[in-house]
Amino acid sequence: MKVVALVSGGKDSCYAMIKCIQYGHQVVALANLMPVDDSVDDLDSYMYQTVGHQIIVSYAECMGLPLFRRRIKGSSRQAF
Repeated sequence: MKVVALVSGGKDSCYAMIKCIQYGHQVVALANLMPVDDSVDDLDSYMYQTVGHQIIVSYAECMGLPLFRRRIKGSSRQAF
């Protein structure tokens, strides 16, 4: 199966890609959700890991895959 890997730059998303390939799937593109402000490393996001988002471009280049990126604009519905 052809898949798009949602990568954060962290070890878990990299491991998930490795497992996909081991199970016979083909990673055809990378996707990443990043902070609105490029100077921010850790968004303390309610849903997405952002630490490491700067390295994602290098992942795509090394793997020879297209990269699709979108900025995180939302927030949680209820502040805690």
